[in-house]
Amino acid sequence: MNLNDLKTAVTGDVITPADREWGDARDHLVWNGRKPDAAPAVIVRAKGAADVQAAVRYAAANGLKVSARSSGHNFSGIAMQDGVVIDLSAMTAIHIDIAARRADVQPGAKNLAMAAALTDAGLAFPLGHCGDVSMGGYLLGGGLGWNAGEWGIACHSVESADVVMADGSLIRASATENEQVFWALRGAGPAFFGIVTRYRLRLQPLPKAITVSMWAYPIARVAEVTRWMTACAAVLPAHTEFTLSLAPAPAPMPDAKLATAVLTIFADSMEEAGRITSEVGAWAPEGALMHQGPNPVSFGILYGIIDQHFPDGARYGVDSAWGTDAAAMLPAMARMVETAPSRMSGALAAFYPASAVIHQPMPDTAFSMSAPVLGLVHGLWTDPAEDALHLNWLRTGMDSFAPATKGHYVGEADLARPGHLQRCYSGPARARIEVLRASYDPKGLFSGRVARDGAVGSAMALAAE
Repeated sequence: MNLNDLKTAVTGDVITPADREWGDARDHLVWNGRKPDAAPAVIVRAKGAADVQAAVRYAAANGLKVSARSSGHNFSGIAMQDGVVIDLSAMTAIHIDIAARRADVQPGAKNLAMAAALTDAGLAFPLGHCGDVSMGGYLLGGGLGWNAGEWGIACHSVESADVVMADGSLIRASATENEQVFWALRGAGPAFFGIVTRYRLRLQPLPKAITVSMWAYPIARVAEVTRWMTACAAVLPAHTEFTLSLAPAPAPMPDAKLATAVLTIFADSMEEAGRITSEVGAWAPEGALMHQGPNPVSFGILYGIIDQHFPDGARYGVDSAWGTDAAAMLPAMARMVETAPSRMSGALAAFYPASAVIHQPMPDTAFSMSAPVLGLVHGLWTDPAEDALHLNWLRTGMDSFAPATKGHYVGEADLARPGHLQRCYSGPARARIEVLRASYDPKGLFSGRVARDGAVGSAMALAAE
């Protein structure tokens, strides 16, 4: 199969380095302004599963690797790799069966579009916290979304998926069909050995009252705030999210840095939300610089709040840490924010309620790493000459609380660091992924390659280090 055959077989666009639009097409593969130094041979903008099949067969026939791109929002830049990049961003269809509480979605459908469609139908799903992220990569990595404490990890609500395999075949994977593939597509992330072209999702009723409350303190009080939030997490109901933001203060306090506790409640009524907020507030440390809420919000407003902190085109270096000891993690994360070379950089920590379903035995899926607290550190800057400065800040800071770290979340892990991908899974899950990859993709077509600061290395080689 040659390039002309590929162009004939594909209904979407086939772009090569010889085409005038190549530069823009390549740059738009990755949302992060810090692009990996990769050299794709062909970009295929697929319009459907048949296009994906043709692109996979072309790659296999020509000895090229394959990678898939949904929205390119992954911070590690894995959407831009050598070989054939299959761009799924035009595959955005969403079909909702209200009576059955199910949705069929293509991988390019974005969280914000999903939220709007589900809200109109009176339904919900544990969608990701950033509106511009697409379902493809989000669900492959597991999916830590809104109201995960009650609704669970997003991939656990996947009922089936259509997958293009390394031989170009299109299969259905579910609990009763191609079960091994179904296990892996729920959480394997960049180590998955296929391309999902459709998900069937189990939905939830839309909460009747979603509220947000905030308490802001000087960042120097982070230990005190952490003790309060840890105590609250022990008794909060599962349908709450308690998150600590460590970030520069907005005007008129431009030089201050704050520890802001954000309580999001997915309640059955405003009365219930108000009661929970009052109980949390009664335990709050005195002397808050600011307190707001409970304010009623929609999913659209939630995405507006989150997305403003992640501007397009900025350069990002990001890492995550699952931990059991918030008292050890949060002061170290606060020190990182206080010493960050960029005012745009910050950190978040999610305190999952003790009643959250993620603390229960997990379904048998590749997503296999969790803990009571998840810390996320986001380095943001604009000058390419400062890449080394900011990455050194990120990695040195994360190492400062490594003893309190159980593992990483693959969706926001610094995959360029040796061993990080390995620690995104439990030991048994990692071993099973490697066995399945060898069986379903023996020639390594889906190599799972990730950007390593200007070089490109095999994800599974990283896992073996």
